[in-house]
Amino acid sequence: MTLRTLLLAVIALLLPMAASAHPHIWMLQRVKPIVTDGKFTAVEIEWRFDPTSSENEIAVIDENKDGRFSPDEVKRLADDTLQALEKSGFMTWLNVGGKDFQPKKEELFDARIEDPATFAPAEWDRTAGDKDTATSKPEAQKVPPQKPRNLVYTIRLALPQPVKAFTITTYDPEDFIRVDVGKGKLPQDCKLGKHPSYKSEFIPGQPVFADTVSCKLP
Repeated sequence: MTLRTLLLAVIALLLPMAASAHPHIWMLQRVKPIVTDGKFTAVEIEWRFDPTSSENEIAVIDENKDGRFSPDEVKRLADDTLQALEKSGFMTWLNVGGKDFQPKKEELFDARIEDPATFAPAEWDRTAGDKDTATSKPEAQKVPPQKPRNLVYTIRLALPQPVKAFTITTYDPEDFIRVDVGKGKLPQDCKLGKHPSYKSEFIPGQPVFADTVSCKLP
């Protein structure tokens, strides 16, 4: 299946198989609020995939193997992945002062290769918890090259109305994908915390609470 690994990732919330998986994919998220006339009108998120997951997908997306994505390659990627991303609400919950909601449409989608990588998580067993049966075996992972790279998505999500404050939380309850917010590059008007209830709990009694970014203008 085209882009199999990534498609499994973005629809992990909808797949029963994800319940038996400890993170197969690790992403670093960066948050960039969009301000218009003194109010937040949208939020842009960047997802940096871990080097191993990145190489698995770059090999499929970069069809001419030139080390960069052409506009046509990005368009084909969007055609293959955006429907699944939209169905999963981009694994993201927004709040502008009322009830949390999931966005269903993006204002912008782009992808690129970051070379060399700026995100490389500590080594972990990405197949931990998988059931090794005759019909379901952990997918073999490619070894990253000597110089790791990151696959980077940029997604812009509109807020329902201009606001002075909002929160954004991106996570996978099944922990198929682990999402960490980049702590060193938070915007000036934003702070990082942990969501009080959104969590992944692969090991019962050992929850991993989701990172939440709260942004507020003076």
